[in-house]
Amino acid sequence: MTTLAIIGIGPRGLHALENLLINLSRANKHIQILAFEPCHEPGAGQVWYTNQSDANWTNISERALKNLEGRQEIHYRDRLIEGFPSYHEWINFAQSDKAPDTFPPRKQLGRYLHERYESLTKSLEHDSFQLINSKVERIEFKQQQLQVLTKDNSYICDDALITIGHQPTELSKQIKEWKAHAKAHQNINTFEDCYPLSQFESIKNQKHLNIGIRGFGLAMIDVMRDLTTNSFGTFRVVDPSTFKTQYISNEAQHLKLIPFSLDGLPMAPKPLNKHIDDWFKPTDEELNYFKTELEAVSRTQIKVSSLDFLTIPISKIAARVFVELKSEAMNHDLNQKQIETLVLKWLDDSETKHHLFQDNSSTYNTIKSYIQMASGLASISLDYCIGQVWRHCQPTLYKSFSHAQLDEAIIEKVIALDEESKRFSYGPPVESMQQILALVDANILSLDYVNDPDIKLNDKGWQLENAQQQTIQIDIMINSVLDAPKLLEVTAPIITNLIHNDLIEPIHSKLGIDTKPNAYVITEENNEDIPIAVLGRLSKGSVIGVDAILECFGPRIKDWAEAYVNQLGS
Repeated sequence: MTTLAIIGIGPRGLHALENLLINLSRANKHIQILAFEPCHEPGAGQVWYTNQSDANWTNISERALKNLEGRQEIHYRDRLIEGFPSYHEWINFAQSDKAPDTFPPRKQLGRYLHERYESLTKSLEHDSFQLINSKVERIEFKQQQLQVLTKDNSYICDDALITIGHQPTELSKQIKEWKAHAKAHQNINTFEDCYPLSQFESIKNQKHLNIGIRGFGLAMIDVMRDLTTNSFGTFRVVDPSTFKTQYISNEAQHLKLIPFSLDGLPMAPKPLNKHIDDWFKPTDEELNYFKTELEAVSRTQIKVSSLDFLTIPISKIAARVFVELKSEAMNHDLNQKQIETLVLKWLDDSETKHHLFQDNSSTYNTIKSYIQMASGLASISLDYCIGQVWRHCQPTLYKSFSHAQLDEAIIEKVIALDEESKRFSYGPPVESMQQILALVDANILSLDYVNDPDIKLNDKGWQLENAQQQTIQIDIMINSVLDAPKLLEVTAPIITNLIHNDLIEPIHSKLGIDTKPNAYVITEENNEDIPIAVLGRLSKGSVIGVDAILECFGPRIKDWAEAYVNQLGS
């Protein structure tokens, strides 16, 4: 019997298994499936596991999870696999357009995903499905078969689908220096990764620490929230309509959190509710136009030297939205064409100066302004508008540009621009940004060193100095900058061995694995068809938009399942 290995059963691996079984049942075929997952909650995986801190919030609203659809009944090998509800059905979602969006802790979505996995596999027979609770360390390809090796066993398979998520990469020079420094001195410490948050239990209730946090994005917010929801204090929402928040201390503490990044720019929160979010929504006609313009380039081998095929459509949509905001937008006397030109300049250089763009001279005031924009209480700046329009366009971009036939350098530039947009498009909930302000007001979080401070090592830890020549001493450093999926820098044994054996290669030296539209790997070094498919973060470059939870349930998984079943013998 044909044997398939699915390596990684997080959300993407779960949906791959679902689509595999659906397609096998339609074709009246059956195989043996070996599922490898080291975490003890398949479906949830390492990101969504249910025994994690409440400080880890989802960064997608429950309203937006309407596209996390349920699973149909599956008849497979004379067994009935029951259906499973959509996320909205599972939580009995109901919300008015003007009610603030809700962002539950990650572990809530983890419960949904794990329950969905359990309902899928409980009806499968052992000879057709086996869960192997081990990490795969190596895959070898010999005599047209794959040998999948864990620490204790090896398994022979005909095909493999790799759906593993975030993998460790080579530490940066800076983090290596910090770790060596901490090892050489007592009473200081460096955390090279901010997850899991449970590792901070030993420090979160200490009252006399200055903690530096490298990074000023979503992960920093999780760390901040975890460290300050402690024995001495907690957050209290004092205005539910805007999530205005105070930090309430029940005992004096001298904890100080000092985040910093290369540019010091804060994330902008998502709109407070559906009513405000709809201000930025492109029309169906605009999204079709956007799709057509992208595919006219990405589906051909046309030579392009700029990102005009992407930025011009976005500028037209964003300009139309901004003009139609009228009194909700910052005051101006520009026509739509002039706004388009300004959007193009900003997309080319986000430091473009104009009174319609947010003034970032004060980080605190910038955060406050974005909160008011997101809440419909202040005039919308053009940069905030562009970011929200980009977010609405992202699903079309991800679908239309994946597996583009363009020069690798252009693909890299598209991904870089999308990454830059995430300060807005992947923005946190309003409440998260209100918590930052509450901690600043409580003199616990400092924004004084947020913009690329000078960092010096000393016997007491680290000294940070800002542009105003203010200094602060740091006892503990936490790295909250998540590694980019650069294939050649990944240190996980499964990946390093695949590269060494010429079974995978990157689409670009700075990106992930080169794959076909059906997810199977492309290698120039090996002339054989390698029966390995890759879905997810490690294929970034071949596909884009790999990090979003809804992408784990997107069309690329269906494309792989159909292609895999179609090539099976009768």
